Amino acid sequence: MKNVKRIFAIVLALSLVLALAACGGNNGPKKAKIGVGLYSDAGPAPDSTKAYLASLTEKLNVEFVYTTLTQTDEAANISKVQELIAANCDGIIITMDMGMEAILKECQEAGVYCAGYLCDFDTSYNNNYDNVFKNPYFLGTVADGGCGNELKRGYDFWDSLMEYNEAHPDDPVTHVSFTTFPAWAFPYQQEYVNQFIEKCDEYNKTAATPIVYDPFDESTDVLMFSPVDSTYFSKHADIDAVMCICAGEFVYGTMVSAGVDKTIKLFAAGYTEGDNANFGSRGNGTYQLELVCAPESITYPLVLLLNKINGVEFKDMPAEAERRSCTSFIINSDADMELFEKSIYLTNDPANALLTPDDVYNLTAFGNENATYAGLVEILNHMNIEDLAK
Repeated sequence: MKNVKRIFAIVLALSLVLALAACGGNNGPKKAKIGVGLYSDAGPAPDSTKAYLASLTEKLNVEFVYTTLTQTDEAANISKVQELIAANCDGIIITMDMGMEAILKECQEAGVYCAGYLCDFDTSYNNNYDNVFKNPYFLGTVADGGCGNELKRGYDFWDSLMEYNEAHPDDPVTHVSFTTFPAWAFPYQQEYVNQFIEKCDEYNKTAATPIVYDPFDESTDVLMFSPVDSTYFSKHADIDAVMCICAGEFVYGTMVSAGVDKTIKLFAAGYTEGDNANFGSRGNGTYQLELVCAPESITYPLVLLLNKINGVEFKDMPAEAERRSCTSFIINSDADMELFEKSIYLTNDPANALLTPDDVYNLTAFGNENATYAGLVEILNHMNIEDLAK
């Protein structure tokens, strides 16, 4: 699993990166300080991200400092970025798309570059593109899963349900409901619901046993970043499963309180500590799908920042900042969970990371004169459950 040697072999075969395994570079990297604004200060995702970055400090000659951003307070996030700049950070990685024009003004005045992680910056992309994506101090972002024309999470939910039913022919899921976060924060979750419904309608045209879905109801199905109401399961009577497009933790606790955690399955995005105890055939068997983005995807903004700080650039670097999709761990079987449990996401052990410090160094323009932007992008396609098995 570690080193991702097979990934690099694929990249080489595609002629995207030449001599990627070479030490390369003319000089060692400059000392750099990178501020990282995460969406939470603790939990499996923040903890594994910090563990991964800590493993890179010596090889890349970089120090990381952290702050916590919010989902709702733009002024607070701007203030947090100002604090990182005041702490003499050379670059900043952020997970929220709020107040970006003001944030980039601060960064540009201070000569500090900024890039995104786990965020598609969709609001800025659609409503403030020139002031964000054309700003020379914004280097781009890697999304949590798909973005742009690569949105397919609803199809992933459907495929997972089909796999579950194939594995459980005597007790298939035949009636589902949905939950999402509000559209102002996650505008594509409704699209994911529609993708699922599209597949379900197509399936039902020829299915011997159709799958019923409850119509999406904003009054019950949109969760305002708080647990689903206890009346949800009476309003969605007789369901076999919840397609939780948002984080499963906002549904699972209510399922337990309502006494339906053993009878209703939960297909969910995200992972919360302890979910694995009730996943697949374990425990009460509530969780049957979890979609998780690898913490190693932070390599994308990190490499772009370090290139700028070291005064080098990829020869094929695009003229304007981009937002890139990242493959996800699609965990929908006991075997998948066993692989996931060995990853850095759950162990916080850099020895289990998909990329080593040497790998990351060789993805930079200062560490490998033959490294390319295309090669950096390509690794984002190799952070899925199959890659954990390699």
